[in-house]
Amino acid sequence: MLVAVGRKPNTQGWNLEALNLDMNGSAIKIDSRCQTSMRNVYAIGDLSGEPMLAHRAMAQGEMVAELISGKTREFHPTAIAAVCFTDPELVVVGKTPDEAKAAGLDCIVSSFPFAANGRAMTLESKSGFVRVVARRDNHVIVGWQAVGVGVSELSTAFAQSLEMGARLEDIGGTIHAHPTLGEAVQEAALRALGHALHL
Repeated sequence: MLVAVGRKPNTQGWNLEALNLDMNGSAIKIDSRCQTSMRNVYAIGDLSGEPMLAHRAMAQGEMVAELISGKTREFHPTAIAAVCFTDPELVVVGKTPDEAKAAGLDCIVSSFPFAANGRAMTLESKSGFVRVVARRDNHVIVGWQAVGVGVSELSTAFAQSLEMGARLEDIGGTIHAHPTLGEAVQEAALRALGHALHL
């Protein structure tokens, strides 16, 4: 069972209203450099709204430190992985099939079950899957989802493939170490292309 009661930016009790910053609901409004409506005042992480994820906050904080030191950067990630560290774990990166459809994209959706993955069998956790969502016209990957033991470790590969604009052929053609859960990533891509090896 997952109980998710939600979170909100902690903007109360800090006399923040004295700064008269522009707000976005209960969050502080920021631009692509995490700059607020007040010069030289930045906001990162949960204070700046969704997605409220530690890895987003860390990336924003790194960027703001570079900006303060005189470098030029902007925050425009293509994908930020969302992970539920439950049992089993869940990972969502990019668009789900429903989100892709709502965005007007004609997509191929393909799943590969861990029941057919050698490493999952050795871990005695064969339930779950890896799913890929890719554009039908050019095979560019727009989303990944996974459910299973240890799938949080796949989140980096998922996000990286979206950041790089990878196609199904790129993932399918990459040699994945055996036996690993990561092979299910390759198998999902191959299955989307019509030639999965183990199913």
